[in-house]
Amino acid sequence: MNQLREKLAAAAERLLQTSQEIQSVPGMEAQAEAMRERAQRLLANRFTVALFGAFSAGKSSFANAMMGDLVLPVSPNPTTAAINKIMPPTEEHPHGTVRVVLKSREAVEQDVIRSLAVFGMAASTLEEALRELDKIDISAIPPTAKPHYTFLRAVTKGLGEMAPHLGGELLVDMKAFKGFVAKEEKACFAEYIELFYSCPLTDQGIVLVDTPGADSINARHTGVAFEYMKNADAVLFVTYYNHAFSQADHEFLLQMGRVKDTFDMDKMFFLVNAADLAANEEELAGVISHVEKNLLSCGIRHPRIYPVSSQTALLARMHEAGKLNASAEKLYRQRTGGAEGEPLVPAEEAFRLSGMARFEQDFLRFTLEELTQIAVNAAMGEIRRAHSTLSEFIRMAQADESEREAQRKAASDAREAALAAVEALSITSAERDLQKEREELVYYIRQRLFFRFNELVNAAFNPAVLQEDGRNMKQALQGCLADLLRAICYDLAQELRATTLRLEKFLNKQGVQLLQHWQRNVQQHAAGLALAPYQPRSVETLTFADELPVPMSALQPALSLFRNAKDFFEQDGKSKLREDLEKRLQEPVTAYLGNGSAELDRQFSELLHEVVEAERSRVAQQVEAYFTGIFAALDMSLDLDELTSKLDRIGASLATE
Repeated sequence: MNQLREKLAAAAERLLQTSQEIQSVPGMEAQAEAMRERAQRLLANRFTVALFGAFSAGKSSFANAMMGDLVLPVSPNPTTAAINKIMPPTEEHPHGTVRVVLKSREAVEQDVIRSLAVFGMAASTLEEALRELDKIDISAIPPTAKPHYTFLRAVTKGLGEMAPHLGGELLVDMKAFKGFVAKEEKACFAEYIELFYSCPLTDQGIVLVDTPGADSINARHTGVAFEYMKNADAVLFVTYYNHAFSQADHEFLLQMGRVKDTFDMDKMFFLVNAADLAANEEELAGVISHVEKNLLSCGIRHPRIYPVSSQTALLARMHEAGKLNASAEKLYRQRTGGAEGEPLVPAEEAFRLSGMARFEQDFLRFTLEELTQIAVNAAMGEIRRAHSTLSEFIRMAQADESEREAQRKAASDAREAALAAVEALSITSAERDLQKEREELVYYIRQRLFFRFNELVNAAFNPAVLQEDGRNMKQALQGCLADLLRAICYDLAQELRATTLRLEKFLNKQGVQLLQHWQRNVQQHAAGLALAPYQPRSVETLTFADELPVPMSALQPALSLFRNAKDFFEQDGKSKLREDLEKRLQEPVTAYLGNGSAELDRQFSELLHEVVEAERSRVAQQVEAYFTGIFAALDMSLDLDELTSKLDRIGASLATE
């Protein structure tokens, strides 16, 4: 079962063996150290799988099916949920240990004040904000604000118990863990929870991160979700059979579509849960087609979609482990078509019926073969580079004395020329290309925002909120406008986050090109020197403003165009308001993007210079190390027989690849 770890451990062992062979060779000490570091990373390697999904999609059930037991309880309100990380156990944290990391008091205060602002109310402290809660008219709360009210009530209920622990962490057992997941008054205070749990998934070294998903009202979760989307080795999105995508789902999937093409590999998997509800294959095919069209509308092309029944899969795993109680056994029979009194359908067949077998086959192929092979290939590349360098040293040492003397003089000149070539490389064109890329990317953000402006207006100014049933229409309109501004700001911030990732990819592409330039220039003077490959940089995602630079008063005239609901929804009232708002928001949107672009310019200009200077220094060190070995070989200070034996052993390691 531990194929992943076995492959990585085997590659690490080869690296360590090669490191031992070359560590005493002059000029190869740094390369030996780099091999030891890479070997340690391989041995400690963990693949992170991020699980996203909508409320009621069966995300917790799906996670349990992957783990093979009832581990995660269902959160009653995902908007207040914390991030759950299912981790491989360690000596410090054995199986069943739970580490709860709590928000700081300042973070809770910011969350509360931000949620209170949804109701048009302001406060400067946590206590003041919670006192304001009783002033909210429950009957007038619009649907979009209800999760915020639930969150505020949860904080009020749980603050007394949790206040002493804020900013710290708790080590608890599995029973207490379920309380932190299932009880809103506890979940709303947790930043994230780590469950150290041994199961077939974590035994492979895989970390499963169960996120609150698109429904979360925690503003920080948007950034956290993006980081997991960006950095996770695999991303799983769970939707429920026949459930329409919510607005929150749609926005989340749009972000997945924005960043999908920036990844070197397609690491996204889409699960349609409760697929056993389909009456027949034709109905199931229709649902899959519907999901595929929705994903395509979000920019996600050629998605890997898997219809599954996570409940059936979980029951199959529990049957395999002998953990079915009477009620679970009854449900198992219903799911598998087994009659009362007959032997239970084999677990393997039930697992296949659930659809999870097909998903797991592809998922494990991706992690075990594709991701693992990348790591193994990089390790073997290091070994081949060592073999090449050692071969060059032996060739030099085998020359006769007169030839070595001539080569010594040539090597001295070549060293100086190679170092000069490293220093001389200009980055002017790289700076210009990076600036052009940033400007173009930001320009198209504005175009896309106003292209979908009608969609955003329709979502904010909707009939469910603007009903003439005695409610305060002026207040309702103000709420709709506030929702629209939040949606616009959210969209722009998400676009800028995606732009950060695109610029990161562009920066790393420039890094590869610079190293290729250095390789060509250096090899003119040091033909046997193969530079270590460029190591891509992961760029910190900036925090972008959560408000547009526009006072509400500047937009109030647009609201005066609303006469009544009938005129607004059935005549041209909404289109007039939309056109007016679009004109008034041109300048604020341009200003917001201008500020974001300036931040990106500062960040990536500095990063480009850091990358260039770091790589320039790294290449220069490799040149110095290479010629140190060359001079040692030419001075006959190396044991030629010993070097040849080392070369043979390294070659044997490569031959078993």
